[in-house]
Amino acid sequence: MKTLLEVDNVSISFDGFKAIKNLSFSIGYNELQAIIGPNGAGKTTFMDIITGQTKPDNGHILWGEKSIDLIRKTESEIALLGIGRKFQKPTVFENKTIIDNLILSQKKNRNPFKVLFQKNTKSELTSIEKILKDINLYMIKDRIAGEISHGQKQWLEIGMLLSQNPKLMLIDEPAAGMTQTERNQTVNILKNIAKSSSIIVVEHDMEFVRNLNCRVTVLNEGSILSSGSIDFITQNEKVIEVYLGR
Repeated sequence: MKTLLEVDNVSISFDGFKAIKNLSFSIGYNELQAIIGPNGAGKTTFMDIITGQTKPDNGHILWGEKSIDLIRKTESEIALLGIGRKFQKPTVFENKTIIDNLILSQKKNRNPFKVLFQKNTKSELTSIEKILKDINLYMIKDRIAGEISHGQKQWLEIGMLLSQNPKLMLIDEPAAGMTQTERNQTVNILKNIAKSSSIIVVEHDMEFVRNLNCRVTVLNEGSILSSGSIDFITQNEKVIEVYLGR
């Protein structure tokens, strides 16, 4: 599998505390991976480094076939290269319809006051319709976003990322606050999206991670403790001690 993103020997310290220690990680094109670990393991800092919100003290983060070093890029430049991030708490336009949320996201570089009054091209509308179906919201596309469930808002924000045509999506705890049915549907949504985009999911729900059926990386104290299938990592004594045994 071709490598899309390679994090090579990255470290970062905050006031003498080493939050990430010589961490190396890679993900291929159209690959789904999960990251787990106890609180304070470095999961959020890891995502901050990839998206340019935090610059590491050393190492390289190489992107795409040209091995572009993301450390030299700004947050906005990294986003334009095709890396999108969804935070744990959904941030949608509550007073707009589901479909209008996607239109606003798709045209994020235009004047937002003009966006909704501009005629969308046929290809743009076709793309939006596909995303609505991919995130399980097509049948309620005209509902106001503020009126839908927490789980549906999570799906909508995933759709808002998709509307920007990302090559890599970083998704933070998508299952949090969802019903069991919604969690199951989210697994299907992410697996389907991973056919055309790479996804890194940070999650605490072990059943959810197991159902993703993907490579899992366990972080602890800023380092990788174990990486492999869910069955492989759950049999690791160190993983059981620091994370699963809690």
